[in-house]
Amino acid sequence: MIFLVPDTRDEQQPHFPDPKPRAASRLPRDSAVIVGAFAGCAFFAALLVALLVLHRRSGVSGPKPAAPVNVAFDTTSTVVKPGDVLPALLGRAGLSPRIIGIVVPAMRAAGFNLRTLRPGDSLFVLSRDNAPRRLLYRRSYEDVYRADFDSGTCRVSMLVRSFRMEPVILRGAIRTSLYQSLVDMGEQPALVTDYADIFGWEIDFFSETQPGDSFAILVERKFAGPDFVGYGSILTARYAGQAGSFAGYRFTDPENRTDYYNADGQSLRKTFLKSPLRFSRISSRFGVRFHPIQRIVRPHYGVDYVAPEGTPVECVADGRVVSAGWAGGYGRLIVIGHNDGYSTYYGHLSGFGKGISAGAPVSQGQAIGYVGATGMSTGPHLHYEVRKYGSLTNPLKLNPPRASPVKLVYADQFRTVRDSLTHMMQELSTPAPPRPVP
Repeated sequence: MIFLVPDTRDEQQPHFPDPKPRAASRLPRDSAVIVGAFAGCAFFAALLVALLVLHRRSGVSGPKPAAPVNVAFDTTSTVVKPGDVLPALLGRAGLSPRIIGIVVPAMRAAGFNLRTLRPGDSLFVLSRDNAPRRLLYRRSYEDVYRADFDSGTCRVSMLVRSFRMEPVILRGAIRTSLYQSLVDMGEQPALVTDYADIFGWEIDFFSETQPGDSFAILVERKFAGPDFVGYGSILTARYAGQAGSFAGYRFTDPENRTDYYNADGQSLRKTFLKSPLRFSRISSRFGVRFHPIQRIVRPHYGVDYVAPEGTPVECVADGRVVSAGWAGGYGRLIVIGHNDGYSTYYGHLSGFGKGISAGAPVSQGQAIGYVGATGMSTGPHLHYEVRKYGSLTNPLKLNPPRASPVKLVYADQFRTVRDSLTHMMQELSTPAPPRPVP
């Protein structure tokens, strides 16, 4: 057995005083040498026994192993394409059938939904010594699956990241569109969508916005270290222009209901959305017009929205599908029935949403179809109609009722939140654009 003894040659030894002189020994010189030798042997024997005892008590079986050396991984990335499934994605990333056979069941057992691969998600394969050892499936910066595998097993976990939320105020004016204005400020399209959702019952952001209209947004930015990784909730938002002045305040009551309300505590949600498309341009309004195909002047009983083919079309209100199919000049048409005798028509579609068929229930904001140019159409657009008890109604003049306001018992709490958010908007200044995560 080998014992490692620290080398103390470079350490400063403590100073001891010189011993006092002793009287000359009466033993002969040779005898003194023999006694000294026996004494030295006894001392080292005792030291060896002591070390053995300490060694056994400590349970150490040998010298401590050296700390593992960190070895860098080689990383390759693959982007999820439409229609991808996990086994095919792993194969395209270079994993062997044997490893795929280990990873896929382990991912499924860990709760990974194999059918939820979204185009744009990222797969990273980490290799060492020319052999894959780990993969990361990233949906977003905070939603990452990790799988570590070897010859026969696979261990799946979720990466846990720490974030900080930073409230900021964003102010600007419309030049060409709300979307372009926010993107020009360095913000992400997701913020445009969230903002438009708040006022989706009040403003059609393509038909009613004008250059010079202003907006203000108090929102939480999410950071991981110095990197911007997304947005939290919009806390309050404002819009002012020719369509009117609007304000929305986010409030969660003690019953855990969260909604956006105006300054008086009325919900910004209504039973009907302002438009079935988030961002589009009106090409033809309700009324009389010159028909571009028939070449005659005739009534136009709906509103036409121009948008790229494939743009999702949203149901404007809760209801049930009356019909979904081909309807002559309408092309592919969906008819939805709603409460209070209302029905809505969505024509010229390129296709229908999942599960859309006669009798199916639908909810407000659900994607029911996609913009197309079927039927009598000169190009991709949506023909949208509203009828009440069968009579045609101008969709742009529809004024549906609002959802429930803040409950009276919680009115004081709402006013406190409203005033606090208003004060924050006044105090905060517009920051520099965030640096997105790589």
